[in-house]
Amino acid sequence: MSGKNVLLLAHDGEDFYKARLPFARFLKERGYEVSVILPQDKFTDLVSQEGFYVQHTSLERNSANPLSLLRSMREVNSFAAEHDISIVHSFKFFPNFINSFANLFSKRKVVLHIAGLGIAFANGGIKYRILKFLQQVIFLLEFMRANLVIVQNPDDYEDFLFKKSFRKKIKVVKGSGVDITKFSPLSESQARTPDSEKAVFLCTTRLIWEKGIKEMIEAFESLPSSTMEKVELRIIGAPDTKNPRGITTDYIERYKTSELIKFLGRQDNIKEHLHNSHVFILPSYYREGIPRSILEALASGLPVITTDVPGCKLTIVPNENGILIPPRSTQAIKAAVEKIMNEREKWIYMGAASRRLAVTNFSENVIFEEILNLYHT
Repeated sequence: MSGKNVLLLAHDGEDFYKARLPFARFLKERGYEVSVILPQDKFTDLVSQEGFYVQHTSLERNSANPLSLLRSMREVNSFAAEHDISIVHSFKFFPNFINSFANLFSKRKVVLHIAGLGIAFANGGIKYRILKFLQQVIFLLEFMRANLVIVQNPDDYEDFLFKKSFRKKIKVVKGSGVDITKFSPLSESQARTPDSEKAVFLCTTRLIWEKGIKEMIEAFESLPSSTMEKVELRIIGAPDTKNPRGITTDYIERYKTSELIKFLGRQDNIKEHLHNSHVFILPSYYREGIPRSILEALASGLPVITTDVPGCKLTIVPNENGILIPPRSTQAIKAAVEKIMNEREKWIYMGAASRRLAVTNFSENVIFEEILNLYHT
């Protein structure tokens, strides 16, 4: 093995294209031979057009079919052997599972990238406690084979079984990185003046209940009329039909004619929407890694309202770039919106603090260099 042949493994073409392709480009620029295994869709074609060798897999997102998992393991093992792969780097739960067991008896370096722990770690019912324990057992088995486990916030470490046994393997890398060139603030001459128009609060997220959508909408609907007429909440994201906790289309339809709440659906021009907003808000209680949407808002120079939960809380410096609120609280969201509306004169300074945080802590160059250094530890 050359040590420079890397296989990136994921199960969602769109997510890979938007969140992982910059890392693939970075590796390529550093002299690595990068191959990718993905399900076949229009995004994998775009990855191929970037000059990466893409192998299609039978695995689909959130597929737990044992035969599909076994077939994917064989595909990964065969591809890695044929192409002399030295490092297999996988992203998210099922690809990490496949990576660990496909390479159970190989000498390849196995890198597992955990981008948040998900719904089971966000809820407390019996069903979710059972799912959480099962995931913890699977993590334990995976870690026994892994050479390196990357988590995106230090809180995730506390939820692993026998974590002290794997302390040397588990490393924190804060987020997946943000393109601070693509996502940047408007110039002063272009910047919007919130005193002369409605203040736009923007939320971009996957539409599942654990992102705090219901609580957020209830908070805006309960604002005093004098504040309500000065604000607009825009929510970007499509219903997640493959997730049992996805927000229903019936719920979204309720706001079809609302002047206060705007569901904009799926949008590709996120940069423009950020430029057309004044405050970013994500009241998530999902077990995030670090939400990419918040990182893009930071880089775009927006004040941020988010929750004091793992991942999200790392994006806020209290009293500087935004407001941290307790999760699952309509009242806390309402109070934060009222507070930030009463401090409009601070938004430019808060936005500048967000931008500094993005550049210093979360830029792609910072994050990718950390990962590359971990490859060789």
